[in-house]
Amino acid sequence: MNKQTLESFCQIIVDCKNRTPPEAPPGEGTAFAVGTPHIVDGRIDLSTARPVTEETFSTWTSRAIPQPGDIILTREAPVGRVAMIKEGMRICLGQRTMLIRTDKNKIDNRFFEFLLKSKKIQQSLYAKASGSTTPHLRVTQVRELEIPNLPSTSRQKNISDTLGALDDKIAVNEQIVDTSLNLAEQIYLKHSYTPEFKAITLESAAKWLSGGTPKTNEQDFWDGDIPWISAKSLKSPFISNSDRNITELGAQSGSRVVDKGTVIFVVRGSSLKNEFRIGVTQRSVAFGQDCKALVANENIDPHTLFHAIRSRRSEILDMVDETAIGAGRLSTDLISKFEIRVPNSPENEISIKLRLLDEKAARVQSESRTLAELRDTLLPQLMSGKLRVKDAESIVEDAT
Repeated sequence: MNKQTLESFCQIIVDCKNRTPPEAPPGEGTAFAVGTPHIVDGRIDLSTARPVTEETFSTWTSRAIPQPGDIILTREAPVGRVAMIKEGMRICLGQRTMLIRTDKNKIDNRFFEFLLKSKKIQQSLYAKASGSTTPHLRVTQVRELEIPNLPSTSRQKNISDTLGALDDKIAVNEQIVDTSLNLAEQIYLKHSYTPEFKAITLESAAKWLSGGTPKTNEQDFWDGDIPWISAKSLKSPFISNSDRNITELGAQSGSRVVDKGTVIFVVRGSSLKNEFRIGVTQRSVAFGQDCKALVANENIDPHTLFHAIRSRRSEILDMVDETAIGAGRLSTDLISKFEIRVPNSPENEISIKLRLLDEKAARVQSESRTLAELRDTLLPQLMSGKLRVKDAESIVEDAT
């Protein structure tokens, strides 16, 4: 098959009216408005999505009601995030998204989702994006996206089933991580107001550190081995990697490196308008000026500090104001005076439980990252025919 454009296989629908739908009054939400922030790690995260009324849902979906199997593609900030709508999701598109509906006679839905997530297609999307300040994709640019030669639809189905086994395992792992975090939070909250705990300000609970960004035009500062954490890349509660790495020279010339067991959270950025991003490092990392790093005092376990802050994220969000350009900002003066509760002794039973739960969740998250890398490695080999589906099935079976 000769190379064809994306519109040969799909219908592209933009129905977001260039604004965010109004939020439903409490108890009246029947659907969710999904925008760029809700496309996370290849899935749709409705936990922070805005609920909307049935009337808003009908208005926003006047052109087409998003259906299970449809794919959401982000077209700005950042471009190229992809996720498929699952059964039971009632969604209207928020800002900066487009809906892609495949022709099922020409291409397998799940295969197409993997294809859009592949490194080659992602690079093409980034290359097509225009705009120096905020890169964005126009609908015509996506329609004209070249799709490589594709295998038959039956082979597509075999490939998607094989790679889908990896995605299914990743989904199970995500549930384990979420369950571990929720359980740890419940344990902390249950015991934090007992006599074994005391009140303390964040200012006195840890050593506070600020980060920075090495000069982006200095090649010797970037693409090293040290993950560089920014407001954009801090997406996980267990921090071990980033979309950008710096070198030792870069760390010495504009950033700061912290060790494993450091709590990092975002203090400035667009994400702060909707969520408070916080994580605990699993290895040495560097971080930017939009984050703060807290090194727990010797008498406080870092995982206890992490949950003491994370469990109060809704209250912390209430402290966020706005910068001149509309980004969220968390005043250091305010957050440093914020009171948390910590155990009187660092090695108490609760701290140990929290640490063990976090360590398990971090291991599972690391496994998911390895599985995702395997999936992305197998896809181009399967598409090109360099790897047989049966051989890939064996590799996947061993991995899962």
